[in-house]
Amino acid sequence: MNNRIFDIAPQDPYPENLWKGEHKIPWNDPAFSARILGEHLSQHHHMASRKTQVISQQTQWIQDNCFQGNSSSILDLGCGPGLYATPLAEDCNHYHGIDFSPASIEYAAKEFGTSRCDFRLGDVTKAEFGGPHDVVMMLYGELNVFSPDDCRGILARAYEALIPAGRLLVEFQNPVTVRAIGESPNTWTRADEGGLFSDSPYICLTENHWYDEQAISLQSFHVAQADDKDTITYRSTTKAWSHDQMIALVREAGFEEIQFNEDWPIQDDSLILLSAHKR
Repeated sequence: MNNRIFDIAPQDPYPENLWKGEHKIPWNDPAFSARILGEHLSQHHHMASRKTQVISQQTQWIQDNCFQGNSSSILDLGCGPGLYATPLAEDCNHYHGIDFSPASIEYAAKEFGTSRCDFRLGDVTKAEFGGPHDVVMMLYGELNVFSPDDCRGILARAYEALIPAGRLLVEFQNPVTVRAIGESPNTWTRADEGGLFSDSPYICLTENHWYDEQAISLQSFHVAQADDKDTITYRSTTKAWSHDQMIALVREAGFEEIQFNEDWPIQDDSLILLSAHKR
């Protein structure tokens, strides 16, 4: 069969293979990361990073609830272009950011790098966390896009990187929102001037799937470029964690005093902040 549609849209993986192979959009690809940087910096939406107003409210919450007026160290896992760095480094606090997007880290180091703010290119599933830190945070639902085993590894290393009684902040995606993504209708878009997936014109077919037993949403982006006979599929895999499952996951890493912070500033109800302390 020589049918371009079938070439564009290969079969999605079986449930047991969801975390095998390329299950994340390659934010670490230099060209891809350069294209997404503009979305991080946009003040027109909250798609990649939040708008400045919400970031300011959240950094103020962290300062009010996590710092005791002493010099503190905070580690930001998945820091993106460092938009939380400067306000969190005030009052002699030290900010450390890790992200695997080269364009974001380059921007962060250039715009916000100081003696109190440093940034490192790295995969949070493998990178050294350093420390000891007073606070380790992972915001904007980043934890949900890792496999359960990777989540356990990240949380265990976060625990080790904290001082005694140090604070963990994890913002995870509302499980209702994750399921809604997987159950959304399939769509297609045309980018005549290029876009997120390519600098060249392309058409993107987006397939959405919900795997009920695994509680996983899978989005497959099938991209056909106007100037290339080959097509490529990107996948975004997101695990839905219930409140009870998140408590169990964080407790397994050794944390206690686990709570959900309803006063955490957010733009909608798609994300939930969990906080916990190291024993």
